[in-house]
Amino acid sequence: MLNKKGQARMPSSFGGLVQYYSEYKSKISIRPEIVIVFGLVLVATVVTLEAIFG
Repeated sequence: MLNKKGQARMPSSFGGLVQYYSEYKSKISIRPEIVIVFGLVLVATVVTLEAIFG
């Protein structure tokens, strides 16, 4: 649709979107450092097992 100036109207930026993160709070919280360390330990374990058992 065009407005009075002949320009097309843009849709609203938040039309129909729901912000779920504001409605839900997780009971379990893990620090990012722990996730990174766990990932590095897992990678090191896999590489070590590959080197040993090939």
